Amino acid sequence: MRAWLRAGLVFLTFVHVAVGSWTLLFPYSFYGRVPTVGDYPPFNEHLFRDFGAMNLAMSVVLGAGAVFLERTLVYVALASNLVWAVPHLAFHTAHPANTAGAVLVAALGVIVAIPVVLLVLTRGALPAGERRRPWRR
Repeated sequence: MRAWLRAGLVFLTFVHVAVGSWTLLFPYSFYGRVPTVGDYPPFNEHLFRDFGAMNLAMSVVLGAGAVFLERTLVYVALASNLVWAVPHLAFHTAHPANTAGAVLVAALGVIVAIPVVLLVLTRGALPAGERRRPWRR
């Protein structure tokens, strides 16, 4: 179970690193080449670079979950991913632009399904973190 959990977290980390790096470093390319993105003009470089940075931030949290495999950290990482992925999937499901849009919806469905499956796998597969009481020494 732990190997599948780690593999899923690494996969999600990779997705966020790839999308985040592309969007942050080459926002014009991302806007012009990713299906459906260019269907919503106008281009906003600031927004795209922020989106790229957010994806890279998500990769840090997911990557930490993959490295440490501590239950609370994994829950936070996967829940954070779902907070982004579910509304994103809902938008593209409600606004199918073309055939490429259907492929994108399917891909986003996988990106939503993976964290849900991993949350199920996490239950009982990982130790809970040490309970700390910051007000006690």
